[in-house]
Amino acid sequence: MRRLNVPPLEYLVQQVGAFGTSALVIAAVLVFIALVAFVIFRRKKKPAATPTPEPEKAREDLTPTPVQTSPAEVLTLRIALRGTQESLWGRVRSLLQTESPSIDELEEVLYTSDLGPQTVERLMEQIRPHSRDGIDHVRGLLRQEFHRIFDEAHVNEPVEGDPLAHLQVSSRPSVWMIVGVNGAGKTTTIGKISALLAQKGKKVLVAAGDTFRAAAQSQLKVWTERAQVEIFDPLGISDPSAVAYDAVAKAKAKDYDVVLIDTAGRLHTQSHLMDELKKVKRVLAKVIPESPHEVLIVLDANSGQNALHQAREFDQALGLTGLILTKMDGTAKGGVAIGISQELKRPIRLVGVGEKIVDLRAFSSRDFIDSILDLSSP
Repeated sequence: MRRLNVPPLEYLVQQVGAFGTSALVIAAVLVFIALVAFVIFRRKKKPAATPTPEPEKAREDLTPTPVQTSPAEVLTLRIALRGTQESLWGRVRSLLQTESPSIDELEEVLYTSDLGPQTVERLMEQIRPHSRDGIDHVRGLLRQEFHRIFDEAHVNEPVEGDPLAHLQVSSRPSVWMIVGVNGAGKTTTIGKISALLAQKGKKVLVAAGDTFRAAAQSQLKVWTERAQVEIFDPLGISDPSAVAYDAVAKAKAKDYDVVLIDTAGRLHTQSHLMDELKKVKRVLAKVIPESPHEVLIVLDANSGQNALHQAREFDQALGLTGLILTKMDGTAKGGVAIGISQELKRPIRLVGVGEKIVDLRAFSSRDFIDSILDLSSP
């Protein structure tokens, strides 16, 4: 009989002990895995916290900031008209200070002050009998007659804080047609007017009717962006009348307050171009029968008597409702304001005395007269 080799008891105990240790390690690992799985499962089940909404960013305020007319910023009319004051009253005063002032010389001074022949004749009728009555008396006569001339032209004193108070805005939309020769500052003036209207809370549409000069449209876009108003500049339309018609039709449909119609600058002697302006005016009336409500001419005060000729021709062609005199700062020819008022009986509404928006100001006949005669307003 063969003998079996049976492991000793101690060996069996060692094997069982080793197996037991391995089992414990495996069990510990399994427990750890189970715990990790449990934690992950609980996290997935936990409802996500509601995120705190970020505070809404404040919207940018696009409302135009009102113009601040502090004395430090505003060029006063008296300073702007210093050149005119020296050219007109300065020379009259010097002449009257002589021992025997000559009437002929006095008349010549007035003629060369851009007052125009009608105005000079009217003034001389008042001054001639009193030329030797002293400087203050003659100045008083001039002041009185100047006031009468502006009153006859229906010039209103400005409303404080509102340069556009005397322009038509009661219709909706009100249509303003802006005309003038090249170089008078027409496009810049339209930009400033649009900014002033926007500051009054008006909804403004600017029609780029100068389809002949690309620079005018670019300049107008800059101004309308600055004023935060809309420009009507349709592609592919080169007919100014069509631009004007479509702009007013849009303004009427979209409830705009004011439409500013820019027009191509042209000389008053170019009859065929003046006929085109007449066509624009007729077309506007087809959309709104009573429009345009304002026909404003922009005149360069530096052009003196030529400004009077321009105003006369444009008035005959279109029937002007008002005048805007630009570049009054520094000119010696501001006397043309009196000559135009005497001849046309049309009111001067605005004057430009600088480059800023605030420098487009309502015309005050009182301040104008006192400035050119070197007087202090009462």
